[in-house]
Amino acid sequence: MVNVFITGRFLNGKRYLPVLYPHLGELVNKKRLFADLGNRAFNAPAFNLVKNIKDADFILLPHEYFDVIKTDMKYLDEHLFLAREHNKKLLIFDLSDFTDKEINISEAIIFRIAEYKHRKKDNVIVMPTFIEDLSQYARIEYSKKKVIPIVGFCGFAEFKNNWQNLKFLIKIFFINIKKIITFNKNIESHKHGIYFRKKVIRVLKKCDKMEKRFIVRKSYSSHESTIELPVKEARKQYIENIIDSDFSLAVRGNANISCRFYEILSLGRVPLFVDTDCVLPLEDMIDYKKFVLFVDYKNMTDICAIVNRFYSEIDNDEFVRMQKTARDVYEKYLNTKSFLKYILSKLLEKNNEYKK
Repeated sequence: MVNVFITGRFLNGKRYLPVLYPHLGELVNKKRLFADLGNRAFNAPAFNLVKNIKDADFILLPHEYFDVIKTDMKYLDEHLFLAREHNKKLLIFDLSDFTDKEINISEAIIFRIAEYKHRKKDNVIVMPTFIEDLSQYARIEYSKKKVIPIVGFCGFAEFKNNWQNLKFLIKIFFINIKKIITFNKNIESHKHGIYFRKKVIRVLKKCDKMEKRFIVRKSYSSHESTIELPVKEARKQYIENIIDSDFSLAVRGNANISCRFYEILSLGRVPLFVDTDCVLPLEDMIDYKKFVLFVDYKNMTDICAIVNRFYSEIDNDEFVRMQKTARDVYEKYLNTKSFLKYILSKLLEKNNEYKK
């Protein structure tokens, strides 16, 4: 197992990373509901925590990157200096929604839950989000192919009032202006997830030859201050919607990734993934097309034909195999514990080769 060093000095008022929970104890924030449960589910060490920096393979920045730069830049500089002094790579984690903000630290290895393909740097590693394995709440039974597919979605895709909708439209307007001024077509993928959710649901509702099971909520359900339903009811509704669907819609949120993408995989279902120039974990070794149905955000208006064509061309055995592969890959690589153990061991191998 990889050896990691932390200085032991933490920023006042800032939570340390979930990867440190197995070593230092869980930090609970019950207001964050399911997001907090996802962090707390990280209960097995992905590395050894060593006291002597000489025994370490890497140095870890103990807090999320954007928490650090908002609070104390000197704290980051101290860790970078330490890494240079001891000729070790600094591990930095960004678990935030701030995908639009770049991180330019060439001497660090940066773990991000989301990134854009058009600007990804070589030292950025995209990792899964921290989620609960939803199979603990529902028995996995793989769906057999039907005459027509069932497409499901349960989540935040509308606004409570005109004021929220107006603020959203203003943001979209400025992105459109930026796209025109810069001639940068990639800017379109930076629009808020609600834009893509609203658009793709609107198109899907008009589709023939498929059953739609959409539960559209008008607020974010993973925080105590915004959830509309009792917590247990909301969670039950969400899980049942995935289980009862053949394809479960996964569209980006604030960050350029969908947490539900990994939750769908954990339940052994096929994500209908709207790809907004996303980078998925371990893309160089995982063949996502074996268990994910992709729709490029530029082709959302064609989603009916894409789904129906795909469903008509596979047989029952192939469809069941997709679902089993989704669950298998989640267990082996795409839950946070498995991913970090795997990727850190690969980084250690690379480190050792470099030293030779």
